[in-house]
Amino acid sequence: RVAQFAHLPWLMTGWLPLSLWALHRYFSTGALVFLLASAAAYVLQSLTGSYFTYFALLPLAVVAIAETSRVRPPLRRTLVHLAAAGLLCAVALAPVVSAYYGARKDHDFRRSPSEIAAYSADLSDYFHAHNHVRLWRYAPWGTGEHELFPGAIILILAGTALFAARPESKPYLRIYVAIAATTLVLSLGPRPAAWGHIAPFPGPYQLLLDLVPGLDGLRAPARSGMIIALALCVLAAYGSGRVLDRVGPRRRWLVVAGLAIGLIAEGWSAPIPTARFDPLGNPDDRHAYTFLRQRGPEGAVLELPLSRLGDEREIRYQYLTLLHGHRTVNGSSGYAPALTQWLYSEDQSPLADINRLGVAIEFIRALGVRYVVFHRGAFEKPAVEAALLRELEGDQRQVAATREFGRTSVFTLAADAQGAVDLAAPTTASGRPSAWRAISPSSFTVRASHALDRLPLLFDGDGDTRWLTGDRQTGSEWIELELDRPHNVGIVRMQTAERSFSDYPRELAVDAIDAARSRTLFRGSVLPQFGRGFSVNHTYPNIDVVLPDNWTQVIRLRQLGATDKLFWSIHELELLER
Repeated sequence: RVAQFAHLPWLMTGWLPLSLWALHRYFSTGALVFLLASAAAYVLQSLTGSYFTYFALLPLAVVAIAETSRVRPPLRRTLVHLAAAGLLCAVALAPVVSAYYGARKDHDFRRSPSEIAAYSADLSDYFHAHNHVRLWRYAPWGTGEHELFPGAIILILAGTALFAARPESKPYLRIYVAIAATTLVLSLGPRPAAWGHIAPFPGPYQLLLDLVPGLDGLRAPARSGMIIALALCVLAAYGSGRVLDRVGPRRRWLVVAGLAIGLIAEGWSAPIPTARFDPLGNPDDRHAYTFLRQRGPEGAVLELPLSRLGDEREIRYQYLTLLHGHRTVNGSSGYAPALTQWLYSEDQSPLADINRLGVAIEFIRALGVRYVVFHRGAFEKPAVEAALLRELEGDQRQVAATREFGRTSVFTLAADAQGAVDLAAPTTASGRPSAWRAISPSSFTVRASHALDRLPLLFDGDGDTRWLTGDRQTGSEWIELELDRPHNVGIVRMQTAERSFSDYPRELAVDAIDAARSRTLFRGSVLPQFGRGFSVNHTYPNIDVVLPDNWTQVIRLRQLGATDKLFWSIHELELLER
């Protein structure tokens, strides 16, 4: 347990043994109440730690299969009871599963094969104790999820059970040996390894990754070592029973005391250093969050300054959502979405570009942010703090209200009234209903200042391919589309993707070029349009630039901004007419 002290759910695992106990009782009595109790304990364990939604199924399935083979209960009754237990689990877990599925779908939350392999156990890990365990520690530092030694006493007692078992206990011993052995193999992950030597073939866990929905959202197969510890506890209980059977009644308390002392000594890791955490030590913050709570839950919160993901400040921001009740841009988890990485980047974030902070505020408004909590004196860069504060205090168009709480300010942003483009909405100047229509790429030719060979990628229908300039933005980049006849081009749609969030044009001009003249239909930042597109599609957002009536045959896009190193890229380009 010491290796998982930072993970509270992995210290709260008592529901699983209760679930297994109730399942055994169900097969002993046939009473539905025990099967429902087993299902309820499984639900509570799953709600405590999402890993157990998957990992707990293995010991439960092994027990169910073995007990069914041994007891052979009536098939019809068992199916009815199983349906009732399944319904209980489905109803209780459906809201949580739905939320996880929604996040996974929106952000493509899944672990990479390399990440899963890194957090898989090596067979040698079961001989390594955590560095805080005084008796068995093997290194002065921790190695994450790779300290799985269960202790010598529990192994000796489990071995005693196997070699000196009573006949009536052998069926149960086989069950928990099977649980431990199966989990051991799965904990090694998709590429089993022993003492650093990787097997030349994939393990059973890889098959599960291919077949089981959502399993690739779990990062650490090694955490299933907790199931092995549970199985060893059961085996050790049988082993200790056999030891006590062979000791006289007057000496049993000495054996029990000796085992207890030995177990405590093996797990002794005190003192465990912990950092003091006071989320509301500052009274200014306390008043600010109380104010936010009184506003109701509508609208997201952005806290400034942004810190590095995982820093104490970000953890506090995330924790305090429990107080004020709003969604937040801040915080982190095992996942770091592309938007979060971008906003927190010191050299790429719009919030770090002190020359374009006005459009950065438009961008966060378009994302759905309603409140900015500004902590004076907490910024690492005073120039960024001064520029942000000057923009927020001076922009009365975008900032609807300001409340001061000492060194903490809460800025209420004006709602983004425009929203994402609705392609089915009426759009003509006269008010007549008219849907947007896509102009076929076959009806125009395209030219560009850069990467002519990549222009077909703008129209290939693949959101993962892209046209790009391949060099930093200098203000001289352009794309020109010549139509087969005049069209009333209403929208220029540029699709981007997660890996290209930083590659938007810093300033875009859209020109309509006719034989007699050239008109600029749009000029400015596209960050607000980017934010509106992101609110609709987090993975492949559209940047929709809406144009006035024009009836033109040539549309030219000019990139007029400059960057230090970032280029301009577009994954898909589309013209829509009125």
